[in-house]
Amino acid sequence: MEKACCFYAMVFTFGLLASGPEAMANGSHAPISIAADSDFQACGCVMSGSGTPSDPYVIGPWAINSVPAGAGVSIDGTSLTKSFTLFNLTIAGNSSISTTGIVLSHINAPGQSTISATVMGSQTAIQSMGIGILVENSTNVTLDGGGANPDGAGIVNSGAGTINKNLVGAIDIENSSYITVRGWQFGANGINNSPDFLNFDPSLEHWGVGAVRIFGGHDNVIDHVASNNCTTVSFTIFNSSYNTISNSTADYPFTSNVQITDGSSFNSVKDNIFGTADFVGILVADPLPGSSTLSQYGATHDNTIQGNVDHTDGATGTERHSGIEPAFAGGVVILNGTYNNTIKNNQLYASGGGDLVWAQAVPNPNSPIGIDSFPPVIQCNVTASEGGGGVANHNGNVWSGNTFKTIASCITQQ
Repeated sequence: MEKACCFYAMVFTFGLLASGPEAMANGSHAPISIAADSDFQACGCVMSGSGTPSDPYVIGPWAINSVPAGAGVSIDGTSLTKSFTLFNLTIAGNSSISTTGIVLSHINAPGQSTISATVMGSQTAIQSMGIGILVENSTNVTLDGGGANPDGAGIVNSGAGTINKNLVGAIDIENSSYITVRGWQFGANGINNSPDFLNFDPSLEHWGVGAVRIFGGHDNVIDHVASNNCTTVSFTIFNSSYNTISNSTADYPFTSNVQITDGSSFNSVKDNIFGTADFVGILVADPLPGSSTLSQYGATHDNTIQGNVDHTDGATGTERHSGIEPAFAGGVVILNGTYNNTIKNNQLYASGGGDLVWAQAVPNPNSPIGIDSFPPVIQCNVTASEGGGGVANHNGNVWSGNTFKTIASCITQQ
């Protein structure tokens, strides 16, 4: 529901707040920066509202074009007491990696006034930036592209906000919690980075942002979004717990559609439709024992992969010939010592290497990816265990009720 839709028309009736040299007659606006309550008036960008949680300031619709550096919209909530909605903004950059469409920082941080903070609108479009939206050190922010499909996974055929063609990725959630991401179309975000399958270093240089990245947060929700050709991974969860990825679609990432690693626990991936990942559909992994990342973040455990459809994962001939497909490739892959994960009631088919895989990466300094690559397939070679009763107990990982075509021989038949 786009409650803000009526406000733009109201501007002409009531002569609301937007004015000044930053606001131009053709609906375009200079980059907007807000760090104090007074900035909402000074920016000449507010179209309506009183700044209360029930009647937030509405910024937009505006077109903010050719952002040369920094952010199209930057809001620092450290000193804010006023609520806001960014509505149907069109933000375009010049393909600079250092630019961001929208930056929301320190929103509802501990000790601050609680405000309503929302980015919304089915006509929102952010493209050709470094990152589309960055949320950092914040809580209780809603990012709603307005396109959630009421009849199934993903988005409606038309009428969803878009975040496309951003060099690093679409939405980056850093050290933030209770962030909702819903109803967006993500396309062609990110570049093919150099993935770190040995240590799972979470740095952007290895994984980028893809469609949505969560680092250092909890209780975030990614729901009813659609990702196509976002890379290196469609959705990543690093060092984060109690997050949910649900009712979404994703296709054509470089490595995986979902990756959960680096001390991430109690996350849920459910009721999604994924396909055509180059290497792995859904990857739950720990770094190998002795790695600095495992020491820093701890083990990944107690994640649930349930009710998903995942299909047609596997590398192209070019990727295989160049030796960059990991030997553990497959549909749902549980890698290294991660423990107590539940994989149940998923529909899996036509994944190169196997639909259900339990494996351990094998370091190989002569490989372009630092580990053994395909071929051959390597499965059932796990010696690492961070918990769950040890390797003899499959590290407490449980597979049940899944349908598949191929399965690693060490996994209990379903």
